[in-house]
Amino acid sequence: MSLRAYESVLKAVADPTRVRILKILEGGGLCVCQIIAVIALGQSTISKHLFLLRTAGLIKDRRNMKWIHYSLDGKNGKPYAGAMLRIIRKWLNDDPVILQDRKRVKQARDIGPVAICERKMTLPARRRPAIGR
Repeated sequence: MSLRAYESVLKAVADPTRVRILKILEGGGLCVCQIIAVIALGQSTISKHLFLLRTAGLIKDRRNMKWIHYSLDGKNGKPYAGAMLRIIRKWLNDDPVILQDRKRVKQARDIGPVAICERKMTLPARRRPAIGR
């Protein structure tokens, strides 16, 4: 265990967007397009965050044809990554942003990666109740 490995993990989890990604992956793996749709940031921004999380050993990826699926890792020989994932699993579970992300993850899972990619990596807008009806 090195100071550099420790630093890599702590820097990765110091960013709120990266923590959001880790929290949404607690429910299981997602395609990169689903992550983009849930977080609602640009593809290059999300890709950078995913790269840093993967480099720190917090997530792993697998290719399935043209889809790249990400899931939590923490078992790749980087002990700080596994320890941090166990800690983060206990944190922020009642945070409003995390709760909203979880709703959006459910929607993204229901729709599936093909439909999300066809929608240019967005989720359908939620219907708002009509006022005065």
